[in-house]
Amino acid sequence: MEQTLVKRPDDRIISSYEMKEILGRRGDDEFKIFSRLPTLDKLVDGFVEGELISISGPTKHGKTTLCQSLTAAFTEQNGMCLWFSFESMPKYFFAAFPKLPLFYLPMRLKSNDLTWVITKMIESKKEYGTRIVFLDHLHFLLDLARTTNASIEVGSVIRRLKTAAVQNGLIVFLMCHTVKGASILEGKDISHELIRDSSFVAQESDTVMLIVRRTECPSSNEAALYVPFSRRTGALNEVIPLVKTDGYMRERI
Repeated sequence: MEQTLVKRPDDRIISSYEMKEILGRRGDDEFKIFSRLPTLDKLVDGFVEGELISISGPTKHGKTTLCQSLTAAFTEQNGMCLWFSFESMPKYFFAAFPKLPLFYLPMRLKSNDLTWVITKMIESKKEYGTRIVFLDHLHFLLDLARTTNASIEVGSVIRRLKTAAVQNGLIVFLMCHTVKGASILEGKDISHELIRDSSFVAQESDTVMLIVRRTECPSSNEAALYVPFSRRTGALNEVIPLVKTDGYMRERI
């Protein structure tokens, strides 16, 4: 017996022309924002809604500082940001900014609950217009103690974040750990394969970036930002020199 499907107005097949007309009537403008790191902006042509950007690097090599620098740059362009900083208490997190910019964050964090995180992402956009989300970091979004296959679980988390970005017009920056021992790999080939559970991260990410300090000294202000790929622009295996100046990561000229 043939099954009868109930069609909803928003659940039908339409032509590309009709979709373009609908988007035109909505007045949907592309939401694009720039890092204000000149070479990075040239390579990836800014960041646009629906994208998932994964940022990795060895511990204490500047992932959070880079994302705080991006937050300041986005805020200057009236881009509202939402932060989930699971690794740092707000007072210490705020202290790392030379001048605290306006952004939003949950009053209380709930780790190991991706559904809660996505719900807050949607709520924050509706209430405060936040369209840029920073998540620090990936492994606080899953319960490793309850999963039998961490890699599969990571893949599911990444996929759900990408879907949430597309469906809600968000730009999501996700911080990730590198594989064990990656801190000693400076001077060797840097690629997305250094990211823990790299195959799942790379499959769903639109852009991958890794930050590595140029010397073994953790206090060094110089770093290299590696861009293994950007799907939208086709950028591959690029390196951008950075320096920490006045509390922020800036391109070293």
